[in-house]
Amino acid sequence: MSDVDDACGRECDEALAHLWEYLDAELGTAEAEQVRAHLASCEGCHAEHDVEAMIKQVLRRCCSQEAPQTLVLRIQQQITVLRTSLPTD
Repeated sequence: MSDVDDACGRECDEALAHLWEYLDAELGTAEAEQVRAHLASCEGCHAEHDVEAMIKQVLRRCCSQEAPQTLVLRIQQQITVLRTSLPTD
C-alpha cells in the first residue's frame, strides 16, 4: 500500500480509509462520489479496490453456509454463561 500512498498522498489515504464502506454501499452520496472519482483517476487505488472486491466476493461465496443448529446453541449457551459470570459495574 505504500506505493499507493506515494502516488497521490492524502486523497489515497481518504479513499482507502473508506474503501470497505464504499464496497458495502454504506457511504452517503457525496462521499461515495468522491471515492468513485478518486478510483477512476488513481490506478493504484483502483487496483486496491479490485483486490478488496475480490476478497469480498470470495468471502461471500465461502461463507454462505448456515452453521449447524447444535453449534448455534453451544455458542448461545457460552454467551449466556459469560454474561452471567461477568461482574456488573
